[in-house]
Amino acid sequence: MSELRTLFDLIGVLARKRYQTADRLFATLGLNHTEARLLTLLNAEANAVSQDVLSQKVYVDRSNVGRALDRLARENYLVKRKDPSDKRANLVLITDKGRTTAQEIRRLGDEMATTFFGDLTEDEAGQIVRMLRQSETKGDPIHDENL
Repeated sequence: MSELRTLFDLIGVLARKRYQTADRLFATLGLNHTEARLLTLLNAEANAVSQDVLSQKVYVDRSNVGRALDRLARENYLVKRKDPSDKRANLVLITDKGRTTAQEIRRLGDEMATTFFGDLTEDEAGQIVRMLRQSETKGDPIHDENL
């Protein structure tokens, strides 16, 4: 097996392990992985964001994002309102409760990163990040017409 294929497979294993670990940790907050990702994205935004934009950013289909947003709205992590420029679309805005929870999600994420990669120095981690960024959009059907 080539080293490229080994790297590709290893990244897949790490992604699954990260997802499973994150799901367990986010469950302690009463959230699933998608809900935690949505709160993290919303926390980074100064203004309301459309549901469609959120769906694209988390690489999850619109119906699953819609269900997650509905649950987060019921629990007062966010508010949804109709987009004044398009009544068919929803705009989403994080609440104070959502921001507080997003900070806890961030703390859990930092804890996971340390667990996974705590043996690396910052320089080593930076080198790996730079190398992986070179491949970030390759093989992505949204960005690569050759697939």
